[in-house]
Amino acid sequence: MRSDRVALVRDLIDGQGRLLAARGQQLSVRDVEEAARRARRAPGVLLSGSVVAEDVREPFGDPAYRHLFRSPAVQGSVSRAVLAAELPETLHQELRLLRDTDWTRYRHGLATAAIAARMLLAAVGEAQAVPDLAAAALLHDLGMRHIRPELTRAGIQLDQTTALEIASHPILGAYHLACELGSHPAVDAALGHHWRKGRGYPRLAGPPPRSVEVVAVASSFAALTQARPFRSMPFDARGATDVLVADASAGEADLESVQLLVHVLRGGGGEARRVVFGRERLGHAPQDNRHLGVAQLVATA
Repeated sequence: MRSDRVALVRDLIDGQGRLLAARGQQLSVRDVEEAARRARRAPGVLLSGSVVAEDVREPFGDPAYRHLFRSPAVQGSVSRAVLAAELPETLHQELRLLRDTDWTRYRHGLATAAIAARMLLAAVGEAQAVPDLAAAALLHDLGMRHIRPELTRAGIQLDQTTALEIASHPILGAYHLACELGSHPAVDAALGHHWRKGRGYPRLAGPPPRSVEVVAVASSFAALTQARPFRSMPFDARGATDVLVADASAGEADLESVQLLVHVLRGGGGEARRVVFGRERLGHAPQDNRHLGVAQLVATA
């Protein structure tokens, strides 16, 4: 795999068993764009009629997110934004399948959608685009469904070969979503959530939309604050924020999106662009953290 294309080692199949791309086929960022142009999107169905409606409030009870969703009014606004999104029935089925077979990944999508919606509502209010962007956050990691499950299990030691396979998931997810949705923020989010200001993967011709940067920061915050097999415990909210602030300072995360996250963690008063980061403090990270970033291994492949 190059950083901008994937050679399929198995058929790419959706939740209904439909072949999207055959083993041996190469998929690139350009193929994603062409799939989006060819797609004929089926009628959308509100997420309020999906399994997501049963689970949308699940992130609100997580102690790590208590400052994000601190009032019933905020929780209501976030829930309405997520459930107002419309997706084809085929993607409703994908979400049901993910919920039944990989709760960790499904929960990550839920948390990312809730966090991104909270950030976007603080930035632009109840703008018409927010539900589509919440759906993009919900589906941004769909490509991981096409990765061998054993690569995400506890104890797996990543090397360049396995890292490259994991790094294929943005293109796989974006292609899958492009076939279903055509041009849609979910395609952009799937493709660009590991872009890391050009230091991640896949290689893109230019930066993704700013809304994708918001989804990427929300996804990173959700991943850091949830249990993972390679660390002894999750980061707390302050520790996760410290990681993202350091990434922004190093030019690997969007500074304005990290400011927006900190802004809503602090209650959302005033202007996000006036946020000043505090100093890093000790004691907010897991004692044992054996995470080796996929981007680091891909960069040396």
